[in-house]
Amino acid sequence: MCPETDLIALPMHGEVKLRNEGYRTRDGHVLEWIEKLRPGLDVTVRSRPEPFPRISLARRHGRANPAWDWQTPQPLTLPSLQSRRQWWVKSLRYEPTDEVLCRGAVIWNPIAGSHLLGRTLKADRVVVDLLDDWSVHIAFQPIRKEVELAYGRIFDLADAVTANSEGTVALAARFGREAELMTNGCDPDQFEAAGDRRRVDGPLTIGYVGKLSERLDLELIEGVVRQLPEVTFEISGPYCGADRAANKEIRRSLQRHPNVKLGGNVPYEELPSRIASWDIGWVPHRTGAGEVGGDVIKTYEYRATSLPVVSTPIIGADRALPGVTIAGNVEETVAAFRGLFGPDGATRPPRIPIQLDPATTWRSKTERILELLQL
Repeated sequence: MCPETDLIALPMHGEVKLRNEGYRTRDGHVLEWIEKLRPGLDVTVRSRPEPFPRISLARRHGRANPAWDWQTPQPLTLPSLQSRRQWWVKSLRYEPTDEVLCRGAVIWNPIAGSHLLGRTLKADRVVVDLLDDWSVHIAFQPIRKEVELAYGRIFDLADAVTANSEGTVALAARFGREAELMTNGCDPDQFEAAGDRRRVDGPLTIGYVGKLSERLDLELIEGVVRQLPEVTFEISGPYCGADRAANKEIRRSLQRHPNVKLGGNVPYEELPSRIASWDIGWVPHRTGAGEVGGDVIKTYEYRATSLPVVSTPIIGADRALPGVTIAGNVEETVAAFRGLFGPDGATRPPRIPIQLDPATTWRSKTERILELLQL
C-alpha cells in the first residue's frame, strides 16, 4: 500500500541551508508559517540530496527545524567542484523511488519537481511557487537546457502558479501559464521590535546584508564608497555564487577601502538588530543581465525596521515601498544618500516608520498558498 501524506514540499534551498542559516528565504518562511497555521498537517519535506556527511552535521549542529518527515538523501559521493550546479541534475538518481500519494504538493525546486511529479509523486493539487528565474540566473547557466525542460514539465502539471515578481510572472507566461503575482515580504513584528540601535556618535553607517556574489554591482559600490569617505559602509553576508574567482575579487575589492566594514554572515535571528544599527539600508544589485528575475526580500526587512533605503532600479522598482529611493548610477546614488544625511554627513537621517500592508506578511502569503492547495 502506498504511503499517504497531506503535503509534500520541495524547497529550492536545501535542509543544510535551512538548518545552518535559519528561515531567511521565501521557501523557508512559507514552510515555517505552514507549521504555525496548520500544526496538525502531515508534512513531508523532500530536500535535494546532499553528499555525506553534510546532512548529518547540519542536523547535529544546526538549528532545529519542525519535526516533519525530512527526506534528504546523503549519498557517499563527491560532486564536481568545477560545475556545482550539475549536482542538481546528477543527484536526481538518489531521490526516493517509492510512490507517494499526497493531498497537495508545493514546488520551489523545478528540477526535483519535474523529476518526481506524476512519476513517484502523485498529488491531488500542485502549486508551483516561483522564486528566481533559473533560466537567466548565472549560477544555473551550465544546466540551462535541463532547467528549460524542467520548467516546461512543472508548468504542465501545476494546478496553480504563483510568482514573486514581474520577472517570474513573465517566465511563466513564456511557457503559456498565467501566474499570480505574490511578491516577497517579511514578518514585520520581528523587525519593528528591534527599535533604533544606532550609535549617537561616530560616522554614519550605510548597510547591506545578503549574498556577496556576482549579483552585486561592484563597480557601483566602489564608486559610491570612494565619493563618501566620511561614511562607514557595512557589507555583510557570505561569499557565494557561481564564480569563485569573482567572489575572491569582490572580497579583495571591498577590503581595499578603509571605510568599508565587512560584517561576515549574520545569523537570521540577529538580523533585525544588525539592520537597526544602521542609518540607511542599501540594495546595490546589478540590473538587467545581472538580475535573477526575483523580488528582493531585504528591502521589506529594511523598511520594516524603519530605515530609509536606496536601491538600484531592480525588478519591481516601479512599486517600491514608501521610503525607498531609486538610484541607478554612482552620481544618482551619492546624491540620494546626501539627500538623506546632508552634504557633510553630519546629520543622521530620521527613521521613516511604515505600516506594511498585511498582504506583505509571510503569514498572508502562506495562507494564500494553502488556499490554492485546498489544505
